[in-house]
Formats: sequence, C-alpha cells, structure tokens
Amino acid sequence: MKARVSPVAGNRYSVRVLKQLALSIGFIVSASHGAFAADSGASLVTRLFVNACVPNMGKPEQVRAWVNEKHLPAITADMPLSIFVGPGSKGGAWFVPSDSGSFALSIRGTTEACAVWARTADPGEVESNFKKMMEGVARPGIEMSVVEDKTVPTASGQARSLIYKIKTPDSPVGFLFTMLTAERPGGAFQASLQLAKGQENSNN
Repeated sequence: MKARVSPVAGNRYSVRVLKQLALSIGFIVSASHGAFAADSGASLVTRLFVNACVPNMGKPEQVRAWVNEKHLPAITADMPLSIFVGPGSKGGAWFVPSDSGSFALSIRGTTEACAVWARTADPGEVESNFKKMMEGVARPGIEMSVVEDKTVPTASGQARSLIYKIKTPDSPVGFLFTMLTAERPGGAFQASLQLAKGQENSNN
C-alpha cells in the first residue's frame, strides 16, 4: 500500500526543493563568472535576476524589501511603468544604477512577477546565460518543461521569448522563468528576465 503524503508535508518538501533550486542557480552563476562576463549588459541583467528575483520566488514583499535595502530609486513616469509594470495595481518599478548601461527591476502589476530589464544587452549572451541556469537545475524532484520557445519579426529585429516551467511533482503550481530579447537595441528594452508563480497561461 502506497503511503499518503499529507498536503502540509508535501508543501514543506516543495519549499525545501525550491530553496535548493535557488541556491543552485546562484552557484551556477557564481561558478560561471568568466562565461557570463563577455557582455557587461548581459552579465549584469543575469546577476540582477539571480540576486533580486531567484531568492524571492513568489514573494513580492521580499523583492520590495531587497529594493529598500539597496535604496533603488522608484520609476514614476507613465511610459516606462506601462512597460515594466503593465496593467494592475500590485506592481512597482525601480532604476538600477550602473556604469554598464540602463537597467530596471520591477514587480508586474497583475501577476507580481519579479522582472529585470536591460536597455542594451547582447541577446545571444542573455539567452546563453538563461539556458545555463535552466539546464543546471535539472535534478530528481524537479519537473522542468519548455512552455514557450518562439521567434517573431518586429521593428527591433527578431524578438525571442523562451519560457520554462519548473515545479515539484506534488505541487499544483510552479514557477515560470521567462526570457525576452530583441535582436537590436533602440526599443524600451533589449532583454528581460522574469520569474512568476503561476500556470503556463499566466500573463506576465
């Protein structure tokens, strides 16, 4: 007879595995410093994602605490807010000062996803970094699937979107890791990495 796992025990197991996942992603990025350093924009947006979003998966209040700790200046102009936050009243956006370019951190207004943005970042480097993170966390107890992988033509060249869903087998929901890139700079952003709690059809 198969033993039944209580919902509480299952939830504790999921939390433990996801914490290990966050630590693993941080280790992968730290161990790959040389590989991530080729393009400063790609490197910084990757590290910002790992420092601000990954340790605070599904916990927007902890993202806000991180923002307050770093004393990041808030973004208040309507145009960037419409891009970085989108619809909904739950979000916010902040500038991330850097000598390497223009970067932002946001909480999406509807899903409360944590998102990082780079005005200029090599799209190939960003995708390579993102895939290294995702490939490096595959292990027993983690279910990982590609939800979306597409390229479409835009005014900024080819736009890429790549979304992975990561969850534990006993969890009804998982976490969506999203990468968005544009082939050429000139738009509001060239690269974004996002982390949301939810289902595949969530609108980040």
